[in-house]
Amino acid sequence: MTTAPGASPGPLFLFARAYQHPWRALLIGAAGFGTAALLLYVVDATGPMWAGMPGWLAAAASIFAANGPLIIAVIAAATFASIVGFGRATGIRHWVWTDLALGISVGLVVRAAVELVAPTLGGFGGPLGGALSGDATLALVIAASAAVLISPIVEELYFRGLLVRALFDAVGEAGRIGASIVAVATSTAAFVVLHIIAAGALVPFGLLVGSLGVGIGCGVLVVVTGRLGGAIVAHVFYNVSGLALLLW
Repeated sequence: MTTAPGASPGPLFLFARAYQHPWRALLIGAAGFGTAALLLYVVDATGPMWAGMPGWLAAAASIFAANGPLIIAVIAAATFASIVGFGRATGIRHWVWTDLALGISVGLVVRAAVELVAPTLGGFGGPLGGALSGDATLALVIAASAAVLISPIVEELYFRGLLVRALFDAVGEAGRIGASIVAVATSTAAFVVLHIIAAGALVPFGLLVGSLGVGIGCGVLVVVTGRLGGAIVAHVFYNVSGLALLLW
């Protein structure tokens, strides 16, 4: 495809600089990641203690450990490392209808890949699974709410809205392709590591495949579209489909 003389080609990636101080944003992000990892480790290490407590309390502790430090880091980075505001810094401000189609497509592909290599066989697990098993109804409500309404949104705001976009800004001198590869690869590695920590002693192979697929798929969506909407849809669809299979 050619362009008219004197016209500049359109940008390959659609988002402008999100963080005026990207390394500051990444430092804040690293603090949030470290705190979440530490809390998840503590929750896992104290699993027997949670078994004697109410299911809602154990679930609340698990949800906060995984998501609390991350969303705090996102808000702090948007406040102290960006001048464009939370919505524009993270890319969540603008949505278009194609985000829904792209997100469902990516989520479907990743779910299919996971079911191909490690079919979902049912059962709620994790470090607090034993604590929740005493009240099946409460366990179901908490697991569904966290998987659909909390974790996908918080994780996308952190891993893609903060890490991908701040990394892209930080290594922008490598060029758009190079910066995108670094941003997606690094954020995906962090995404996989945090899910391994959250899984506890036994890490299912399907979890590794799914985390890797969601990390790459959602990261690519963000660097190509410049928006977070498609990544959130993909992550929600992936989690919802997994929950549906658990209940099948």
